[in-house]
Amino acid sequence: MGLNYDFANILFAGPCNRFCPWCIGKRIPSVANENNLNLFPPKNLESFIDAVNRHNINQVVFTGTTTDPQLYKHEAELLKLLRKRLHSGTEYSLHSNGVLALRKIDLFNQYDKACISFPSFIPETYEKLMGSRQIPDLASIVKHSRIPIKVSCIINDHNAAEINQFLSKCHAIGIKRIVLRRLVGDSIDRNPFHEATPRYFYKANPVYDLHGMEVTYWHFDSSTTSSINLFANGTLGTSYLLTETRE
Repeated sequence: MGLNYDFANILFAGPCNRFCPWCIGKRIPSVANENNLNLFPPKNLESFIDAVNRHNINQVVFTGTTTDPQLYKHEAELLKLLRKRLHSGTEYSLHSNGVLALRKIDLFNQYDKACISFPSFIPETYEKLMGSRQIPDLASIVKHSRIPIKVSCIINDHNAAEINQFLSKCHAIGIKRIVLRRLVGDSIDRNPFHEATPRYFYKANPVYDLHGMEVTYWHFDSSTTSSINLFANGTLGTSYLLTETRE
């Protein structure tokens, strides 16, 4: 069966509806960020399908380098194709900024789960991290969702002081899982749970229980996660950290 991978990413690139100054996709060589939002099927999809089936990878993620996957014009068709071609144990996850979630809620609910990048409920803070003051209605997304939703929150100087308030608001609207993500290369440890005992560790990252809500403090640089990644130009990479893709 070869190497074991935790998940497989299909990466989309092109214009985005948010303008994150920390966007990791902007650190990837431009040749890999070819606009594929109108392309069906994505380049080299057959090699991706073969790799997922050959390695028996159980998680396939629709995500992006420089754009949001829900901007992909053939999102429904690709999801339908993969459900036919990949092994029956595959789960499909959407990693999105949530901007289009309510407008495309029927398609949103066709995934098995979703992860929404959402750093703040405060417009001024959200703008500093996402490049816009227009905040998706996370409470409404949760209300209309039929699938589990995890919140992914980049944590840096702009929102570190708000984290306790942020966690309380997420808990109040029904979020069950949150990942607080330390940016790649960030030398400052902003873990708000330093004095707490983790419930367990996942891929070398501590996971805490907060009133029944699972909160992970994720450090990209030290994570033991592994993945394969289909870039927009067809490159099939095997490094979890996209900027270190040898291929």
